[in-house]
Amino acid sequence: MANSGMYVKMTKISEITGGKIDFQLRVRVINLWATPDRNNPAEDGAINMIFLDKDCGKIHAVVRKDLISQFKDDIEEGAAYVIERFMVAKNDSSFKTTPHKHKLNFMRGTKAFKVTANEIPTNHFNFMPFQEILACTKEDQYLDVIGHVVEKNSLKETEKNGNIHKVMDVTLEDLEGSRIHCTLWADYAVKMQQFIDGHDSSLPVIMVLQLGKLKKYLGEGSMGISNSFYGTKLFLNAQIPEVTTYIERMIAANVELTQVVSQMSGPVIMTVADDLLQTPRMTIEDLIESNQKCFGSVLAWAYEFDTDAGWFYQACTRCASRITFIVGQLYCDKCKMPRTAIPRFKVHLQVIDDTGSITFIMFDRVVSQVLGRTAQDLLDTMNNEGGSRSYPPELDVFVDKRMLFKVEVTDANLYRNWRGYTVKKVTDEEGIIDRFVSLHGLTAAGNNEDANYGDFVCNLGDDTPLGSVEGGDSNNNEEIIVHSAFHTPTSKLASKESLDLQGIGASATKEPPKPSGDIALTNSPMHTPVKKPAGKRSANLDGGDDAASKETKLPCVKIEGAN
Repeated sequence: MANSGMYVKMTKISEITGGKIDFQLRVRVINLWATPDRNNPAEDGAINMIFLDKDCGKIHAVVRKDLISQFKDDIEEGAAYVIERFMVAKNDSSFKTTPHKHKLNFMRGTKAFKVTANEIPTNHFNFMPFQEILACTKEDQYLDVIGHVVEKNSLKETEKNGNIHKVMDVTLEDLEGSRIHCTLWADYAVKMQQFIDGHDSSLPVIMVLQLGKLKKYLGEGSMGISNSFYGTKLFLNAQIPEVTTYIERMIAANVELTQVVSQMSGPVIMTVADDLLQTPRMTIEDLIESNQKCFGSVLAWAYEFDTDAGWFYQACTRCASRITFIVGQLYCDKCKMPRTAIPRFKVHLQVIDDTGSITFIMFDRVVSQVLGRTAQDLLDTMNNEGGSRSYPPELDVFVDKRMLFKVEVTDANLYRNWRGYTVKKVTDEEGIIDRFVSLHGLTAAGNNEDANYGDFVCNLGDDTPLGSVEGGDSNNNEEIIVHSAFHTPTSKLASKESLDLQGIGASATKEPPKPSGDIALTNSPMHTPVKKPAGKRSANLDGGDDAASKETKLPCVKIEGAN
């Protein structure tokens, strides 16, 4: 084994550190895949591998494009090698295939020698428990899962990244009874359909997904998984020890083995990112000018709370509607009977873009998913710590940053002049926002006509990431179909009154900030709000707040370019 007379040390994967080149690895290639070149998708841009050593250490290795011809015929999946001389790089991919903090880059001087290495397993899985998957908040890693298929949807076709792909949604259950959603794309979906078609329904379908990706899903309010288009392996009732052990545990736990796969009811479930990007774009002005019910994705800057409106309400434990106190007892108007109550989030967030400012309302599901805590948790903390703050500091994660919202225009907005718009989903993930900006041809400002607004919008004031979450209130069954011919009402009705601050009840805690010298607020001094009729109840925005004692007066400001 030639190494130019230099001593090369055999190294465990766990011992690999930065700054070294001359070391050897005795490993098996347990996964190998090519990824296309970004500029020329018809050509391979890199070869990726996962190395496994006898101690079950794993590390990602990459052959860059200009070296593919040198190594592509010498490395094969499943074979074992002694390989020497690598560049050690930081494992900083947005999705990590291994937990190792480093990855290996092949060099021109890298040498690989095929060996027999029976001491190294042919494969290795790091299965993530379903409860850990459900608790994840970021789509930031690849993972391995094992479970039995209990539901599946029909094989469908959908458009993704400009291409038509096959897709199938399935539900996986583990031996503890936890369930996660899984979306299979392209060949993986076809493979599942072919397997089900020829499968004996008296036997379970045990599915192993290796190097699957975490994905947040619309409608379920939780994390799930999907395959990647590159690198993922799908095993169905495979003859491997992990599946054999799983079936033995199923039998021991008396898990039902017959007729385990049922047909899913309902439409295809979408990820939060896909839903935000497929929902028609709207500006704040578009929301104000809307003349029909719809959903819109709005890129805006969140700058403060309307603290006068509070941040929670006492909700019925059965239906989540607002509880009132009548004749000495808690009463639910929706259930028409006395009920117990629990605090639920209802946060009024002031937002602004280069067309106007308005209030977005975030209910329990959105807020609790971001914070990972309930309204009761925050109330208990505030009571224990004392102090004079009117809202918990944990909510500051929502302010002073650019975010992408999916909001709903309801009958209450159209016919009752309600100027609070319910947030169904929200993200501050720059990757999703960048895709949204690129998709709609926007500048960093969110509007291709006013670059000066970018300084205001892009200055993130809080390093705490929100990730991507979906909402409405938890008792609100939102539609989860793929958007097709969905209308975005942006046209201005000739008969509709022009909106300004004099005609609207403005009760913001302070005047919205002025983004730049080129943007001005019309009728800038705020006037006294117009009084609402006494005893008027608030609109039922989420199915869980239809018994408020009065309507909150919210600001609605359009911004026009200064002459």
